[in-house]
Amino acid sequence: MIKEVIDNKYNTEKMLIEIGDETVTKLFKPYRGYQRRYKREKEALLRLLHIIDIPRLIKFEDHNTKLFMTRLPGVKPVDLSEQNLRDLTKIVEQMLAAGVARHAMPIRDILVDQNGRLSLVDFERSTIVNQLWRPDFLIAKKVSRYHLYRLIAQYQPQLLTKRQKQQLERVNKLRSYFGVFKRFRNYIRA
Repeated sequence: MIKEVIDNKYNTEKMLIEIGDETVTKLFKPYRGYQRRYKREKEALLRLLHIIDIPRLIKFEDHNTKLFMTRLPGVKPVDLSEQNLRDLTKIVEQMLAAGVARHAMPIRDILVDQNGRLSLVDFERSTIVNQLWRPDFLIAKKVSRYHLYRLIAQYQPQLLTKRQKQQLERVNKLRSYFGVFKRFRNYIRA
């Protein structure tokens, strides 16, 4: 199993991504939860069609769990500038307003082109709702913003407001507490 793009293909046990000049094809392979991940990404991309810096869904094949989307220019960044993070904040707020929240926001899901334009890809791990006030979505929004603030803190910490820093510290503290329980659980299971 390869974990990198070789000959414009990214192939794992879970998916096959083929990167063309203008399009990207993503095939969800039969693997635990693959139909749910396919449906989430498809629904997210349909809801986010109005956001320029997110891939546009061109077509889909439900019977093959295959998505065809536009290829956005850029590569995974090594660093994120102040403007990159302002752009990412705008994208995240538009995404949340459309009822889509991400479970994570790793830098590998961010592209920056040679002009510094930022894009966000890969929406298979998302929460999608019709009512923005639902309790699960309120939590999912906080998770998305946590990951945004974490990136800002890592690359341009001066951009965080005092309130954002406090929110980030609270969540980090909570995560460290849960990490103790997780390590204890793993110790008992061993």
